[in-house]
Amino acid sequence: MPAFAKVSLVTPVFHPSDIAFVRAWSRVAPGRGGWQVQLDSDAAPERVSVLPPGAEEPLFVITKGARDVALHRRRPAPGGELVELERFEGLREAVLALCPIADEALEDIHTALERDFPRRGR
Repeated sequence: MPAFAKVSLVTPVFHPSDIAFVRAWSRVAPGRGGWQVQLDSDAAPERVSVLPPGAEEPLFVITKGARDVALHRRRPAPGGELVELERFEGLREAVLALCPIADEALEDIHTALERDFPRRGR
């Protein structure tokens, strides 16, 4: 009997609301020069790179797995390898671990997300 391929119901693409959260977080996260984010694709981002204040290249990279997201740190050498630091429930938790923001700013972001990405049945 032939073996059937497993079908993955999980996509490595981050949800648009999570990307909107990360972009809003980068605008309010403290630090001289701000926290910058880069996406590997605007249409279907699978990788979020984060440049902390003062960095010229992405120092952190966040990728999505089947159950969680992985936060990686780039080693100091130019083009250095990525080393996994920690896993989080989602993209939002990962960036907040990098740099927490004030409760008021977090509430403002969530209010905007509720408007821009309304939940079903509301």
